[in-house]
Amino acid sequence: MALIKCTECGKEISDKAATCPNCGCPLIHITLPNQNLQTASKSKRRKHGCLIPILIIFISLGVAVSVGISDMMKNPEKYDSSGISAKFIDVSPEEGKKIDSVLKECGIEKLKSFEHDELLDGAHLDGETGYRLAINDNVKNIILYLSEDKSVYLLKYNTYDLYIDNTVMATIQDYTLTNKEVSDLMIKCEEKVKSILKSPSTAKFPNILSWGFKKEKNIVTVQGYVDAQNSFGAEIRSTFQFIINTDGDIIQSFIFDNQEMITGK
Repeated sequence: MALIKCTECGKEISDKAATCPNCGCPLIHITLPNQNLQTASKSKRRKHGCLIPILIIFISLGVAVSVGISDMMKNPEKYDSSGISAKFIDVSPEEGKKIDSVLKECGIEKLKSFEHDELLDGAHLDGETGYRLAINDNVKNIILYLSEDKSVYLLKYNTYDLYIDNTVMATIQDYTLTNKEVSDLMIKCEEKVKSILKSPSTAKFPNILSWGFKKEKNIVTVQGYVDAQNSFGAEIRSTFQFIINTDGDIIQSFIFDNQEMITGK
């Protein structure tokens, strides 16, 4: 308990008294509201201080979820537990895993389509079923034969065997090129062709659809044509073919208008 002065008579009285015992003046305790205000201010500060880390946590979670969704949209196969085959054909989880294992051993991690072709059925074995597979619009001549028990009997790309008799013979990458590889090959061949032209600045090469590419493991064959002016200023069309060893990036053969040219790197 503390003593305070009465605002009316000036006598010292208890701060707990409701009225002054000397003059009867009612007392107004101004200290209590101030204390409540201070307490409320501290409470607000404490609440505000807790809100900031909570907001940071929610923002962080939102960013993480956004990144996760974006990755799922770009790479859905990473989050798809059904596997490759089970998304397209009716197989048990165990059968699907065995088919997927063969596909992955042959370099096939994802597919655009996986369709049954009745014309392929029974080509090698009774009860055998045949399917046509496509990775994308460029790589779509993949043939898969399943035995009656849904095991892989044969997997091939064009005329090349990738898997047969429980043995991996090659991967799809041994016979296909990526877009970057095609672009690099086109640039390399164009530069080589220009080096033998009479007027290289006039050279006009076709778009990619008019080029030909064939890959057999480390050997790539490239075919195309060029329109360019000859020594008389007349524009003529010439055909060319390259055979390139990708292991050492070496041009093994360069044929220009049916004539074998000097080769080199």
